[in-house]
Amino acid sequence: MAKIELNNVVKTFGTQHAVKNLDMTIEDGELLVLLGPSGCGKSTTMNMIAGLTDVTSGHILFDGHDVTTLPPHARNIAMVFQSSLLYPHLSARRNIYMSLKRSGLSRSDIEARIAKAAETVNVAHLLDKMPNQLSGGERQRVATAKAIVREPDCFLLDEPLSALDAALRLTLRAELVNLQKRIETTMVFVTHDQVEAMTMGDRIGVMRDGGLEQIGTPTEIYNRPETLFVAGFVGTPPMNFLKGAVIDEAGKRLFVRGALRLPLTGESAGTPPADQVILAVRPHRMTLTEPGEQALPLKVYAIEHLGNETIVVCDSDDHDRIRIVVGSEFAASVGSTLYAGLDTSHALMFDPATERPIRAGKREVA
Repeated sequence: MAKIELNNVVKTFGTQHAVKNLDMTIEDGELLVLLGPSGCGKSTTMNMIAGLTDVTSGHILFDGHDVTTLPPHARNIAMVFQSSLLYPHLSARRNIYMSLKRSGLSRSDIEARIAKAAETVNVAHLLDKMPNQLSGGERQRVATAKAIVREPDCFLLDEPLSALDAALRLTLRAELVNLQKRIETTMVFVTHDQVEAMTMGDRIGVMRDGGLEQIGTPTEIYNRPETLFVAGFVGTPPMNFLKGAVIDEAGKRLFVRGALRLPLTGESAGTPPADQVILAVRPHRMTLTEPGEQALPLKVYAIEHLGNETIVVCDSDDHDRIRIVVGSEFAASVGSTLYAGLDTSHALMFDPATERPIRAGKREVA
């Protein structure tokens, strides 16, 4: 196992900054998920950890030892990619063996390791099959066995589930988490799927435009987003954002937006008066209600039935897209008008200028 530290790591391609001043520590035995949209720098970061991509500046340390300039084979890491990358002319057993071909181990030790790795990922019964005789999930399991047979200090997984169907992703997601906890090896998992990140990671590092927006546990990322981007990127369905102002009326704070006058409660009640704020609220914290000054008028844009619940997608008066989670029995026609109430005790306030939270009576600076 390894503790991995990235100290002020920068990667440029010509004039383009792929990774910017990245400071991050991945604890020994931790499963850290790097989450972000395509092009945010998460795969480049992983490739620098692996030694596949040179670092422009900064340092990468494994257990306190600087490995910045070491080649991949000297870092004792193993990688699993989106494609299983198996040799098509070799059986599953021979594919796994290729990771140990130059290990210097005895034949008996190699056979024991292959058997243990195959048993760990439940492919022992597939060892004599060729890759074209395996399903996509089975090939990905063999690729995982090929990685863990080396008994590396760190696993690096670059979107290994994205090419699989939804049901198989669900199964392998749980298997990878279970595997990581059993072998207790440091694991870095790259994905653009925030559901994968939330369900798998001990911690999540959210990246954007080459920088680290926030790092924390799934609960911290979800409940206490540190930027407007994180608030909107993490969560299904995504968070709703409403532009408005905060005023003081008889010692109470109100969120004002057109005819909407919404008393602020909970932590949001400490928001200082401001001409421009963004109120952020989860779709599960909104309800359908009757017209009034505390109700937000909306026009139905689309309805998504999910079986146990329904997501109503609406347009607001200034064309902000708003989502509300309601019961499965809900029915309405596209274009109809409805009214929504907001639970402001669970709302967050953001400064539109800095895109940072407004908390405890102050605006946080970037």
